[in-house]
Amino acid sequence: MKDRFLYINGLKYNAPQVMEEWISTPPVWKEKGWEFLIQLLDPSDTPIKFISSGTTGVPKEILFTKEQILYSAENTCRYFDINHTSTLLLCLPVDFVAGRMMMARALYAGSPLVWTEPSLNPLKGIEGIQFAAFTPAQVATILADPTTRPIFASIPTIIIGGGEISFPLEKELKTFSNKIFATYGMTETLTHVAVRRIGEPTYQAIYSDIVFSVDEHHCLCIDLPKMSKEKLFTKDVIEWKSEKSFVWKGRYDHVINTGGIKLQAEVLEKKILDTGLLVEGKFYITSQKDAKFGQVPVIVLLKQEEEKPMAELLTSINRMLNKHETVKHIIFIDKFDYTGTGKLIRSKF
Repeated sequence: MKDRFLYINGLKYNAPQVMEEWISTPPVWKEKGWEFLIQLLDPSDTPIKFISSGTTGVPKEILFTKEQILYSAENTCRYFDINHTSTLLLCLPVDFVAGRMMMARALYAGSPLVWTEPSLNPLKGIEGIQFAAFTPAQVATILADPTTRPIFASIPTIIIGGGEISFPLEKELKTFSNKIFATYGMTETLTHVAVRRIGEPTYQAIYSDIVFSVDEHHCLCIDLPKMSKEKLFTKDVIEWKSEKSFVWKGRYDHVINTGGIKLQAEVLEKKILDTGLLVEGKFYITSQKDAKFGQVPVIVLLKQEEEKPMAELLTSINRMLNKHETVKHIIFIDKFDYTGTGKLIRSKF
């Protein structure tokens, strides 16, 4: 570890140089990053603490060894062919795992790293990047700006994580010729363990020694011995393809059990979006208690849409769905609620 180095914005750093910059009081948004690098470059075996984002629960502390961190970096670098000639972009918060692991990849591969302050559009004035990671919100903002859209298109390999990619955004991304991937992972797996090419449904493992399986609820289970001694159980409903591949369907919390038939809210939403009758972000599917079926699927809309001819809309939507998928009602609410990381909270009725 002591002989490892890192290029940041064209400068080569080793442990003493990192410490010197840390002491000189860097910008606040860099502080956690320098702290992480100091720990990673330290030759001791002290584990490093990570904090989960809390997207699906209360944020928690997780300890990883330096060997595990570099093992994750090694597999990402191998899968995406990242080496010392690849310039990486770090534009994510270094408080959490995604930003930290971009640093670890640059450290592992000896790659130049362009480090910019996190923002919705971090590509302004940026050029010469070979590999970058963004959130869906960043990508949407970048593509809406005519000055940064061509910069995005010039980056050979891009990964997108931290949230589900919307139907319209994925459709737009399919028009780009560079390699763009959606990622699947979490803090517990030190970011992604699987990726899928935009436009394709199947996630492929980036580790050779990982095993994907499902539990009794068809939720993904992850066995990656070098990262976790115990199998990881998720709440992500999947269609299992093989030990190295799967198709993501949605969250188990969003399963609607109607008369013994299990429907996935996210799958129904995509079908409705395909009809063009409703727009992404203006509705969601959830469940309502029913005396006969236990639960039935319903559409939730904002009250400002209430004056539109809803009976006709519901009939048109159900005409496009299978019989067992029939949406029973439209429910109006004052506002949609979101988590701190911007993910929709689906109320149940």
